[in-house]
Amino acid sequence: MNMHAQIELPNNLRHWSNDGTPMPDWVRKSLCGEPSSNGTFLIKTRVGAARVHLGHVVIEHCGSLWCRTPEEVPELVAGFAAEAASPVTAIGPGKSAQFGTKSKAGQGKKAAPKKPSYRDAIGSPPSIEWVSVESLSVDPTYQRSIDNAGSRRLIGSIAANFDWRLFAPMIVSRRPDGSKVIIDGQHRWAAAVRRGDLPHLPCCLFTYDTPEDEARMFIVANRARKAMNRLDDFYAALAAADEDAIEIHRLVTDAGLVVSRSMSVAARNPGEITFTSSISAALRKYGEQVVSAALTSMAEAFEGSVVAQGSSVFNALVLLFATPPEGFDPDALVPALRQVDLAGFRSVIRDVQGSEERADALRIAIVAALAIKEDLAAAA
Repeated sequence: MNMHAQIELPNNLRHWSNDGTPMPDWVRKSLCGEPSSNGTFLIKTRVGAARVHLGHVVIEHCGSLWCRTPEEVPELVAGFAAEAASPVTAIGPGKSAQFGTKSKAGQGKKAAPKKPSYRDAIGSPPSIEWVSVESLSVDPTYQRSIDNAGSRRLIGSIAANFDWRLFAPMIVSRRPDGSKVIIDGQHRWAAAVRRGDLPHLPCCLFTYDTPEDEARMFIVANRARKAMNRLDDFYAALAAADEDAIEIHRLVTDAGLVVSRSMSVAARNPGEITFTSSISAALRKYGEQVVSAALTSMAEAFEGSVVAQGSSVFNALVLLFATPPEGFDPDALVPALRQVDLAGFRSVIRDVQGSEERADALRIAIVAALAIKEDLAAAA
C-alpha cells in the first residue's frame, strides 16, 4: 500500500511503509536484530521493541520511531499535534508581561523560565492501602519462580532481619474478580508469610485492563531495576502475548519439549530446555522449518534425558539442517545422535571456547557419527 498517496503527513515527519521498498537508514539504525524470513522485524521505540509487519508504517517523530497500520496513522499524527499544542494562558490584570511588554514593577527582572509541557500521565493513580497477607497472591504465568536456593536465602534473610524502614509499598494489581495479584514485591510478601506476625502489608493497588498488561508492567519494573534471566524474561513475555515468545513456545511444544522455569541443571526435568535465546536467533536467521527440525531431533534423540549442553547441540543441529552435507539422511540423524550421546558431546566441547566454535565442533562430530553409521550399514 502506498502511504504517500493516501495520507498527507506534516513535513517534519519522516515515514516509510514496509511494502517491499528498500528500508531507509533511519529505520535500519533502530533495528533490534535482523529481519525475519517472513518480512517482519523489530525496531526500538519509546515504549520498547515493536514488531513491524508487512504493510505497517514506520514514522519518525522528535527522534523516536512509531509503528502503526495505515488506518491508525491519522490518529497517531493527531496525537502528535495535540502534544505539541501549547496551553492557552488566561488573560487578565497583571498579565501583560506574557505578551512581550514589561510593567514598571517588572523592569530589570529576568523572566521566569518557561516550564516544559508534558503529555498527560498514563493510567490511573493507585490507591495506597494496607492489605492482609492472606488476600495477596502471585500469577505464575509471568512471575519469577521462588522455588530455588537463591530466592530461599533472600526470603529467609528478609524474614530474619525484617525492617519496616526498608519495606517500600508493593505494586499490586486489583483484578475485576477482587483478587489482589503481586507484580513487584513477591520476596517481601513470602518473608511476611514465613514470619506469621505481620498480618497486613502496605501496597500500591493499580487497575490494569488485562493480565497481559500486568505482565508488561512486571517486565518494565524488573528490567529497569534488575536484570532478569532469560527464562524469567521468556515467561513474562509469553504472558504479555509477545509474538516472538508465542512462536518459540509453539515450536518447543510441537517438538515435545518444554521451556524450563529453572536455570539450574539439577532442578531440570527430562525434556526441559533453557536455550530460548538461541531459538530466537535461529528463527531470525534460518526460519521456522530449520528450528523445528532441530528441536524435534533433540526431543527424539534425548528422550528421558536432561540435556546439559542444549544450546550447543541445538546450534549444531541448526547448522546441519541449514547447510546439510552431501548425502545427508535426516532419518539417520536420531540414531547418530544417540550414538554420540550426551557424554560424547561434553567431551567434544570441553576445551572449545565460544558458542559458534562449540556449535561447529559438535556439527562435525555429528557428521562423523553419521558417516560411521553409513560405513557400518554398508559393511553389513
